[in-house]
Amino acid sequence: MTRHTEGRRARTRLQPDDRREHLIRAAVPLFAKKGIAGTSVLTVTKAAGVANGTFYHYFANKRELERAVAKVVIRDLTEQLAAIQQAHGYGERIALGAIGAMRAVADEPELGAIMLQYLEERHDALDSPLVQPDDDVRAGVDAGEFTVDCPIPFVASMLVATLAAGARDVINGADPDAVGEALAVTHLRILGVPREQSSAVTNSARFLEQGLA
Repeated sequence: MTRHTEGRRARTRLQPDDRREHLIRAAVPLFAKKGIAGTSVLTVTKAAGVANGTFYHYFANKRELERAVAKVVIRDLTEQLAAIQQAHGYGERIALGAIGAMRAVADEPELGAIMLQYLEERHDALDSPLVQPDDDVRAGVDAGEFTVDCPIPFVASMLVATLAAGARDVINGADPDAVGEALAVTHLRILGVPREQSSAVTNSARFLEQGLA
């Protein structure tokens, strides 16, 4: 059985949603290794084992694929952090999210650049449950861990905006650990956590994040 035949059979087994996800997953390592500019649509379709024309059934253009990759990368990071976040308080969750995000950007700069573009397109990113910490903020307020004077969606938007700024600094060469920890403290201060407690929670989150590495 030839590779072409195997690929054709694999294609017939994939449902439309699965095939779209398959294309995205094929693009992630290519973007990370070759960069966005160095990865053509043809390269992605070859890696996915589908016809080049198939790509355009699911994406209007390469830019749309980049946005889809950003969502997947953010979703994967969120899922990676979720288990350890759920075992700790809301302060640690917020801090760990900031520290983990900056480390992810540093580990995969090309993917980090895609994530940054996505975060900066606020009209979309701020409405996405993948990057919007509304739930943690609201739950932290209800639990008495956070105190905010502004509407929660506005506060959460501030957190996302500072994440984008931090990601840009890391992409430009800043130390990801320093940026992540500074962001964590800043986020906790925005949420009304006292300075000393913010620093202590951030230190705790740093050790938790190191356990994931």
